[in-house]
Amino acid sequence: MTPRTVSILLSIAFTAWLAACTPASLREPAPTRATVEAAQAAVDTGEMEGAAYRIDIPADWNGELVVNAHGYETVGSPRKVPLPFPSGMEPLLAQGYAVAASGYSAQGWAIPEAIADTERLRAHFVARHGAPKRTWLVGWSMGGLVALASAERYPRAWDGVVAMCGVTVSSETMFSRGALGPLAAFDAMFPGTLPQAAGGLADASLAAAADGEAIEAALASNEDRATALAKRFDIPRSELAGSLWLYYLALRELAQRADGFPVDSVAGADGVDGDEAALRTRIRRYRSAPAALAYVRETGALTGEAKVPVVLQPNALDPVVPAPFSSAYLELATRKGRGSQVHVLPPVGQGHCGFPPEAVGNALNTVRSR
Repeated sequence: MTPRTVSILLSIAFTAWLAACTPASLREPAPTRATVEAAQAAVDTGEMEGAAYRIDIPADWNGELVVNAHGYETVGSPRKVPLPFPSGMEPLLAQGYAVAASGYSAQGWAIPEAIADTERLRAHFVARHGAPKRTWLVGWSMGGLVALASAERYPRAWDGVVAMCGVTVSSETMFSRGALGPLAAFDAMFPGTLPQAAGGLADASLAAAADGEAIEAALASNEDRATALAKRFDIPRSELAGSLWLYYLALRELAQRADGFPVDSVAGADGVDGDEAALRTRIRRYRSAPAALAYVRETGALTGEAKVPVVLQPNALDPVVPAPFSSAYLELATRKGRGSQVHVLPPVGQGHCGFPPEAVGNALNTVRSR
């Protein structure tokens, strides 16, 4: 491929990765606006505490409410007003569920804002439209963590939770192992490709975003190393550049939000030590700023103690939230003696949040039956 072709493909890929977090399927055409409107009896839109919201109640409402928790949204991304219908939730509206969605009052890894905005939206629905028979929370990507944390903190608000392609570990785990792990390994194997500074990936002077084309060019220069890196972190080689680009962006954003480097390198066989042995290279270790790590733990912790049924629906091949992170809540819950509350569905769909249309309905039916 020519450099121009690589540039175009990477641009498309990066846009797709971010869009997938919100969570449109990249493989299924979205229903038309007319299809959504045909099922509606009422649409309630507005803003609460800086968060745009939207509520759709179908003409044949079954009396149950599904609240949507969307995924990661890069800081500065343009927002539509009024909030559009949440992509991926059309099948539920067609099945008679009322669907409510919040745009969140902040962008980026906005876990505390998203939890508060989601609870505020649920309460608003009850006040304006009456108490539903049952209330469900469906989270996509980062929204999976939002949904699980909401269930732990507001156990009486929800009858069950679904995490689609979701982050089902704490923010600390996702960023220490899921983002910093592969970034530090890549930086060691392909030095000089990511933005450089004396403090490495923890340096506050680093640029907010990496050069995606440079990442792919470096990987392509040594396919043996690139393949080994992809295998070690369960990321398809074809998606590796985009995943590293996104991890870098999110890590820098969280560091700015937390006012310091937010996580430590993971030690041991499942962390840097194991990475060095598998990849045969020395990898730099990082220490968090104590106050920043405290922020991450306070705002994005999961305990495994959700008191309502939980269903996890991972993708078959997810380059952004690999299986160890999309199904891990079962282990957390089991440690707390609540493993029977959590059900992991067989993986379906390839690509981050790239589900067939029926997947969200199947997952909701599963949690409703538990």
